[in-house]
Amino acid sequence: MKQKLRNISTQVWRFKYVWTPLLFALIIGVLDTNSLMRRYEIRAQNEALRAEIAAYEERFEADRKELRALRNDPDVVEEVARMRLFMKTPNEDVYIIE
Repeated sequence: MKQKLRNISTQVWRFKYVWTPLLFALIIGVLDTNSLMRRYEIRAQNEALRAEIAAYEERFEADRKELRALRNDPDVVEEVARMRLFMKTPNEDVYIIE
């Protein structure tokens, strides 16, 4: 048994220049806290957050335009009151169909 282990250790030690880069690649690629896999996950999360920010910025601009229109145009105020708040003038009836 000891002889077998000694032969295995001799064979492994013989290829130390092959095992060292493989061990280094394993540590850097998978086991390290700043591994390549972790960096890929962080990059994907970063891209998702950037897309979410862009969507929020688009929504912000649309809301800003709507607010500007509400402040300056009485026709837009009337449209919002009728469509979203279901308001009516005294001489008309409103029917809500869903």
